[in-house]
Amino acid sequence: MRIAVIGVGPRGLSVLERVISHTRLPGPPLELLLIEPGELGLGIHDVKQPDYLLLNTIASQLTIFSDERMAPGAPVTTGPSLFEWCLEHHGPVRFDEFLPRRLLGEYLQWAVRDLLDRVPSRLTVRHIPAVARDVRPDGSGAVVVLADGSSHRVDVALVTTGHGLADSTPHAGGVLVDVPYPLPVRTDSIPEGSTVALLGTGLTAMDVIAALTVGRGGVFGEDGYEPSGKEPRIVLSSRAGLLPCARPRTREGRVAAPAEHFTPAAVAELRERVPGGLLDFRRDVEPLIRREVAGRMASATPEQVAAVERALSPVPTSWATYDAYRDAVLAAARADLVEAELGLGVSPVKEALEVLRDHRESVRAALDPPGLTEESHRYFIDEYAPLINRTVICPQKERIEELFALVEAGVVSLGPGPRAHLERVGDQWSLVSTELAEPCRVEVDHLVRANLTWPSPDSELDPVGSALRSWAGTGSDRSARLLLDRDGYATARDGGPRTAVAVFGPPAEGSSYYNHYVPSPGVWSRALTDLDRVLGPVLGTDGER
Repeated sequence: MRIAVIGVGPRGLSVLERVISHTRLPGPPLELLLIEPGELGLGIHDVKQPDYLLLNTIASQLTIFSDERMAPGAPVTTGPSLFEWCLEHHGPVRFDEFLPRRLLGEYLQWAVRDLLDRVPSRLTVRHIPAVARDVRPDGSGAVVVLADGSSHRVDVALVTTGHGLADSTPHAGGVLVDVPYPLPVRTDSIPEGSTVALLGTGLTAMDVIAALTVGRGGVFGEDGYEPSGKEPRIVLSSRAGLLPCARPRTREGRVAAPAEHFTPAAVAELRERVPGGLLDFRRDVEPLIRREVAGRMASATPEQVAAVERALSPVPTSWATYDAYRDAVLAAARADLVEAELGLGVSPVKEALEVLRDHRESVRAALDPPGLTEESHRYFIDEYAPLINRTVICPQKERIEELFALVEAGVVSLGPGPRAHLERVGDQWSLVSTELAEPCRVEVDHLVRANLTWPSPDSELDPVGSALRSWAGTGSDRSARLLLDRDGYATARDGGPRTAVAVFGPPAEGSSYYNHYVPSPGVWSRALTDLDRVLGPVLGTDGER
């Protein structure tokens, strides 16, 4: 038996952990091929990146190991969480600290060594330091073709390529930076005093802002932001025209309240009532979300209720003037920051919005096969998923505080409202308002696409994604999402039996939801359970659960 893992960042490392766990049980020999051109396990978590690039998840919610609560009834490989590992190797850290991203890289390096030291006798693990160029079904198995033309025939291929960028060579961007990582190299060519527009205002934008400010010698202090003089002027622009919410303060040991309305069972019941089981997210799912949210707002003031209503509306507001737009957006963000400081368990606003995070599995249930109608799927990907991102998958409250300091210092300003139109004008760009009654235009010298989305299939940047789409079924939305069955296997465009190619992590986005995360200790893990749905039957251990 041979299994190939294509791309071994954190998700690929989870595959290694699950295979080690399963192969402790009796069985025939197994060879595991880890096809990864870089260092195993790291992904984007380079240990040499600057400390101002922070994790977006608190220290106590990250682990690469497993426990009985994460994978109930399945074999597990226990080990320290990032928080526990940092306490042992780096001294005191808070459970709710957003640590430098490089520390997760160091933890993943250590975890790779620890896992490889625990490989059972019947398992052989081989690291192939190469770029995969193709993967496709081959009879009852699959074949993986590498950049040098060599190929490997395997029984099952698991694609865990992260964001799929094979070319991660650090080089400076130009006047248009399509892919902002790695930072700060990709933005080094943006000169001081120029004007740069960031297309996106979420987590990636916060990283870019940090690189262009603190990364160039600026300092945040009690009196605000002290510029170094090396910063460009930064303009923030997004489809919604809003600033993201701030992640709220949390408390140790918080457990989400059980859902009363927005449950996977309720989604399944709705699915039974519609043709083909295809849901309409607006008609079927959003009412469940709103009922669940309302149940958390008994103590809310009218102003707090209105804030939640605004946050849950995917439709941009129109404004009379740029000044009116700017002032309203900044005021709403300041009010949200107050709620974030109150924190979960205190702020009814943050508790209500946290429904989208606490009950993410119910969102997944809506997208899991057979999923949504094609029209509704486009709505979810284009409108509602970004709403969830800016509402609960959002920057630390400290980042939002820093953003206000940068606005006060004149380093950061807002673009010309929602859905600004982008025009090329000579050697510059113009952002032109579309939702302001009084037209507004902002000229910029540089653009950074400050959001991470699944890239369009590109044989050079994303050879595996391009190869998959050459034979697998895809959706009709702009992302050309891969059509996967509930176990994660790609379906052949021309039908036929189940393929031996399974896809997990960001490449699976669209067929399922929110796949780009490292598991959390002590709570049920969809990521590990989904891997077990493939590995258990393949290894003959599903009956051992």
